[in-house]
Amino acid sequence: MDPGQRSVEEAINELPRLLQMGRNEEAEAAARALQRQFPERGDVNQALALVLLKLGKHGFALRYAEAAAKAEPENAGYLVNLGRLYVEYEMIEEALPVLEKALRIDPSLYQAPWALGEFFHTAGNGKKAIHYLKQALVAARPEKKSDIQYSIADCASSLGEIDEAERLYGDLSASERHRRRALAQIAGLRKHKTDSDIFASLQQEVRAGALASGDHAELHLAIGRIYENSGDYAKAFDHFRRSKSTLKIGFDLNGFRTVVDNIIEDYKPEVLPRFKDYGDSSRLPVFVVGMPRSGTTLTEQIIAAHAKGGGAGELMRIGRMQRSLSEGKRPAHLFDRLAAGGPERSRELAAKYVSMLKLLAPGAERAVDKMPHNFVTLGFIALLFPNARIVHCVRNPADNFISAFQNPMNPTHSYAYDPGNYALCYKQYLRLMRHWQQLLPDRIFNLRYEELTADPEEKTRQLLKFIGLPWDANCLRFHERGTMVKTFSRQQVREAVHQGSVDRWRNYEAELQPLVEILKDEMGL
Repeated sequence: MDPGQRSVEEAINELPRLLQMGRNEEAEAAARALQRQFPERGDVNQALALVLLKLGKHGFALRYAEAAAKAEPENAGYLVNLGRLYVEYEMIEEALPVLEKALRIDPSLYQAPWALGEFFHTAGNGKKAIHYLKQALVAARPEKKSDIQYSIADCASSLGEIDEAERLYGDLSASERHRRRALAQIAGLRKHKTDSDIFASLQQEVRAGALASGDHAELHLAIGRIYENSGDYAKAFDHFRRSKSTLKIGFDLNGFRTVVDNIIEDYKPEVLPRFKDYGDSSRLPVFVVGMPRSGTTLTEQIIAAHAKGGGAGELMRIGRMQRSLSEGKRPAHLFDRLAAGGPERSRELAAKYVSMLKLLAPGAERAVDKMPHNFVTLGFIALLFPNARIVHCVRNPADNFISAFQNPMNPTHSYAYDPGNYALCYKQYLRLMRHWQQLLPDRIFNLRYEELTADPEEKTRQLLKFIGLPWDANCLRFHERGTMVKTFSRQQVREAVHQGSVDRWRNYEAELQPLVEILKDEMGL
């Protein structure tokens, strides 16, 4: 395609056709060639951004979305696209004014309130999210309404509005796009048994066959949880297993072991003193880490219930910052790039993160980032935030596994799709945490789930003391707050702390023998 021989508009219109035909490389090459020839045109930059988004290259798309909005600052469509990318990359400060401007420019553009709804969902303000999503629903094209309805239902569920969420998910029963996912969500709102109507509906969907792998996986998880509620643990485990097997995603143990090796080798005791002036001195950040399903959401909710505490959810910013600086290489390369950029640049990055926390947890003196896998980035965290506190959530690995196994963990956590793989990954995780404990002995508080549930007041007092907050009895009543919870624990944290999930693995003892055999020492067996 030669832009010189055809109009720019024709060249832009050709790009979606190339993508539909699967000629992805050709579409990207054409869009880039067009942008090189017309670098100042908004429509050309927008076209390239959309092609890159379609190809999953969101980070590259952001640059061109910004260029499009700069070229045509009154184009509401360009602003919405840019705002959504800002939300995706947790650029909270940048996203809100862009999306609000888009809505002011064109109130009839349903994508603007839809994107604002997504923004407030990300920011943890469920009420505002629902307000804007309902506004979008009224104006949306018919084929988009079910997507928005699903988002509204998800917000209601996250807010603990069970009856409303159940009704909204139920309204999606006629949507071929969302029906199966909605049924799975309904099943998770209450503790249904095998004699329930929802159980019959789930089984009917599975028997119908011809399901996408994601739908198939969610349906089997929902059926498995109902079998568990009914005490049929063998059938429950079988459906959990079938859910994971449909995804056909393996776990690269050797790759993870190499990552751990490199971290331990490169993060030597002399590293942090070398970069002592490269961080932000704020005491606001509290990083809650651990294996997923180890009590991180519970810990965040306890701290957020404090008058001076706040929760920011699971943020991807730290991991993205580290990957960007390291360029996919080992930590030693990151150190070289930090040194080359100088302390001012490093402090600027850290300050932006702190600013984001202030927006997500306004007025808080301690704000929790509960991304569990930040246990991989604790050295980077210690470097950027020398006064931040780290809470390491620990749980019986067998209980930890079964909780992850019965939830739709994304492919990043494919180690949790099999008990043997989980145990081998867990060994590496423990090895890394032992290294961090040696490197950062006064910065990490180990919070055992079993101890917290056995004596919540005493462990909460210890936790608050560690992060520098006075006692607040509201921390024991976190479940009464009615705040938005977006993780799989959204229903559990509506209850007071209890021991109902301790030693659940015993119900699956036969199925978990591969894990138990590998981790028997860690489990005290």
